[in-house]
Amino acid sequence: MKEVIVATKEELKHAKEARAEVIIIQGQLAADVRRTKKVAILAGGLSSVALAGLIAALAATPTTGGASLALYAAAAGTTATAFTGIEIATLFLAGSIGITLLVSIFKDYEEIEASVSDGIKLKKKSK
Repeated sequence: MKEVIVATKEELKHAKEARAEVIIIQGQLAADVRRTKKVAILAGGLSSVALAGLIAALAATPTTGGASLALYAAAAGTTATAFTGIEIATLFLAGSIGITLLVSIFKDYEEIEASVSDGIKLKKKSK
């Protein structure tokens, strides 16, 4: 698969799994991915246990009023403090797209254009 245009989370996941060389993200998904890029990059630096903790804390946030994120930050240590400057809404958005998917996208792809018809153009990193 050379180049693929995606507009939904499911299409993005499929393109990633198919190892598309170039992924063009359009529409609202492009805006959402652009907005959550910092979360994905920060989360990419976490261990798998810490990442699982972040995902669990995000899932519990609506019922805990944000206390679960504070507890996560305290338990995970200084790595989690990087997330404190990010709006909770952005963290929820990242969670709705899928933090693991976002991390893998920004780990395996580099952004080569940020304004392709109001979208994002990603190219698979060469190994």
